[in-house]
Amino acid sequence: MGGYTVLYRGSLKSCNYHCSYCPFSKRSGGDRDVLNRELRNDRKQWFSFVKMLLERVEATNIRALMVTPYGEAMIHPWYWEGLAQLSRHDGIDAAGAQTNASFSIEPFFELFQKAGGKPEKLRLWATFHPEMTSVSAFAEKCTRLWELGVQLCAGAVGAPENMELLKQLRKELPEGIYLWINRMDGMRRAYTPKETSGFAEIDPYFYRELLPHPANEKECAGRMFLEADGRIRTCNIAPVQKRGLKEVPVWETLPAPVCGRKRCSCYLAYGGRDNLMNQALFGPYPLFRIPRRPKAVFFDIMGTLVSDADASDRISAETVAGLSSLKKEGAVLLFATTLPYGEAVRRCRSVRSLFCGGIFAAGAHLFLEKDGKTREYFYYLDDVCLSFLKPLERKYGCRILTLKNGGRCYKITLLRAHRKPWREKEARELFDALPEEIRNGMRYLIEDNCLQMVSAYADKAGGVKKLCEWLCVSPEETYAAGDSAEDVKMMELCGSRTKDR
Repeated sequence: MGGYTVLYRGSLKSCNYHCSYCPFSKRSGGDRDVLNRELRNDRKQWFSFVKMLLERVEATNIRALMVTPYGEAMIHPWYWEGLAQLSRHDGIDAAGAQTNASFSIEPFFELFQKAGGKPEKLRLWATFHPEMTSVSAFAEKCTRLWELGVQLCAGAVGAPENMELLKQLRKELPEGIYLWINRMDGMRRAYTPKETSGFAEIDPYFYRELLPHPANEKECAGRMFLEADGRIRTCNIAPVQKRGLKEVPVWETLPAPVCGRKRCSCYLAYGGRDNLMNQALFGPYPLFRIPRRPKAVFFDIMGTLVSDADASDRISAETVAGLSSLKKEGAVLLFATTLPYGEAVRRCRSVRSLFCGGIFAAGAHLFLEKDGKTREYFYYLDDVCLSFLKPLERKYGCRILTLKNGGRCYKITLLRAHRKPWREKEARELFDALPEEIRNGMRYLIEDNCLQMVSAYADKAGGVKKLCEWLCVSPEETYAAGDSAEDVKMMELCGSRTKDR
């Protein structure tokens, strides 16, 4: 992820809406003295938290903060002031809140700016409540915020009876605002195929909501859920790790994730995990639920799309759903692998139809098939290099395999038995044994028992540049995912390590 993300919940439980399904709305008309005490306490807690966070941004690597209140926070000026303070800190990339968007935009946005807030860092998760507002009024609010430069998503619970309302909302919102649909709990039945396809038409990522997400705390090291009374959780549904503190704790180190759940049952749980699809779909801070929307995406295969430990080459249902969503959103999907084209297609046969080609053989072979047209390029090796490598087979206990096109070699693999991986020292020794004029035109890479050699001009980053030229897109408009040293330059070129847009 881009850095540590903290979700914050104060003592606020009151709301200006009175939705029939929400227990917290019933507190809005309660005893005025009780409500005022709640608000005073919440304000004090919030500013205490903001002060503490600003003092420890660098030490903790916290880069994003989202307020996830029980009630409605953004009708209170102190939240706008606090978010402004956070957004103007150079170390904070994004600060925002969940809201029903019922606040008056102009006065609160003016307050935010007067407090030094940076609109480009403000993130809002706006929820549509059909009982309390109309489609047009909600869409108008979201549109105005968008025009002011605020990044936001909008969404609603996927109640089947509200299907037509939500379709209308999708039509009235700007195309750039993502409209999410949360799975409706408590229906006591599954969605019908018609309902599922209807919601997927509104929200291209809806199928992810319907998947089981087994809990995996190994993917949760980049986030934390903090309540104003000092209770700390890994996420909103995880068990309390610390409790009973009188004030927001002063962290020396952020706590390791702890999870007692069998599955992640909501977006705040599964959306905050540091995994392939969250990053590809929603950028470095996926909890804000604001899509990245790259024009092209480059995926490494082994260790990324396909687990190295999975001999069946199975691609997870979550990954397939994410790839399908990217395709539906118009992204061009491309492989970026050291595998040759045929092997790559075989291993990814379950998703092959979603891809348009890519970078193969560590960048030595580029292939694109789009709009009925095919383009292909090879970086060839000087065939004379084989005559120098052949005598080295016995010395290094390997055999030479070649990839060729039209009789010309574009990749050489020096293959060993599985139990005898290549070490950098001996690979360097072998490579240095070649004549200088041969070495100057080649590079090598090690993958366990395979020492691979390709043109010095062939790598994944170079492949991205050429494919982007063919697609007429900029590398900054793309995303790349991988897990090896071969992927680093490609990922940096594609902006995969950049801040949220």
